[in-house]
Amino acid sequence: MLKINLLPPYIFERRRVRQTAFLFGLIFMLTFGGMVTWWFMLGRREADLRAQFAVKDAEAKQVLALEDTIKAEEAKIPPIKDRMDYFNAVTAYNEKFPAVYEELVKYTYERVLYRSIAPSNTQLTIAAHAKSLGDCGRYLLNIYRARHLFSAVTISAVPGYPSDPAAGFDFTVTATLVSSIDPPAIPGTLGGGATSQTGSTYTSSSAPPIQNPVELPPPPTP
Repeated sequence: MLKINLLPPYIFERRRVRQTAFLFGLIFMLTFGGMVTWWFMLGRREADLRAQFAVKDAEAKQVLALEDTIKAEEAKIPPIKDRMDYFNAVTAYNEKFPAVYEELVKYTYERVLYRSIAPSNTQLTIAAHAKSLGDCGRYLLNIYRARHLFSAVTISAVPGYPSDPAAGFDFTVTATLVSSIDPPAIPGTLGGGATSQTGSTYTSSSAPPIQNPVELPPPPTP
């Protein structure tokens, strides 16, 4: 059977235009929906990143605060160390003169009495009493033997011969120490100055002088 299309051509053109418009509209809707979905996903990702950044920022601040605390504690170490070193030096210093006195006793003649011992950082000034010149001589010979303790020994106020054995006599001995005993310098953290105290005189306010008379044990056998 023969079919004859008597419709004008523009009718088919309208149909094609509608189909094309529908296709482009569908593509637009899909594209717009994809963009909206991507936007929401990007916003959620941004929120997650901001939350992670806030956590990391808080951790970083904690680390910085901990570093500041560590630096503050480390800054306390040098003053404490200076104080401990100073206290140890003072302890060692306070033990030096008793050690000198103990050595002095070993070389002191038993018939000689000490009335006083005035120490300084470089020498001992000894006020002593002997019953005779012989006792004084033996004492002086013993003191001369203490070369590890004294570098020089001088004696004064010895009377001429003969002396009164009943009354005896007083004399003075100045013994120079081989090694000076200097007080430790006070660190700046304890209020001390920068000037060293080396060579300063060891005064009676800080020194433990011996006030006798007391009779001492015999010296060691040569």
